Amino acid sequence: MRLHRMAILSITALVLANPVAAAKIYKWVDEHGVTHYGQSIPPEYKDQAASEMSPEGVTVRRWGAAPPPDVRKLADDKASQEKRKEEQKEALQQQRRDTALVNTYTSVKEIDDARERQLQSPLQAIKGLEPRLKKAQEKLRSHQRQADGYAQAGKPVPEGFEQDIAEQKAELDAIQAEIDRHRARVEGIKARFEADKRRFEQLTQR
Repeated sequence: MRLHRMAILSITALVLANPVAAAKIYKWVDEHGVTHYGQSIPPEYKDQAASEMSPEGVTVRRWGAAPPPDVRKLADDKASQEKRKEEQKEALQQQRRDTALVNTYTSVKEIDDARERQLQSPLQAIKGLEPRLKKAQEKLRSHQRQADGYAQAGKPVPEGFEQDIAEQKAELDAIQAEIDRHRARVEGIKARFEADKRRFEQLTQR
């Protein structure tokens, strides 16, 4: 504390002796941990933590060290670490899937049989929806022919008839969407079991 006070008094004396240069006193620490005081900070310490003091020794401003130039490298390292974590997580999940696969099936035929069992539900749903789709298509065509007949005869379409056509189209779209959903499920099941077969063959051939 005494040394600090003496340094401030020395700088203050210099400032008083040279009022033109007055005013600012800076404090910084060098690479050896030694604290320095002066009216300017040497260029080699510009990026270090420092403070500005009044001639009375009161700190009026502080600033920290400049961020290291390798901030981008640190960010890249962090991204690499995150990527490695994800890869390790995926490898662990794959190991668990492999273990479950070889513990569940003993042959490729068992995988095919399991696939066929899972396909039964969506295929039955499609089979049940197709007659409804055909009936809705025929009904819509009939409505449209009637509307065309009114137009060719120059007669107005009966009230509510266009609404019936719109409702029939909506029903047809809903049935088709349901069929498409079950077809997508079928394709998903096939793709999943095909991947399981390939992986099972790789594991058993090892």
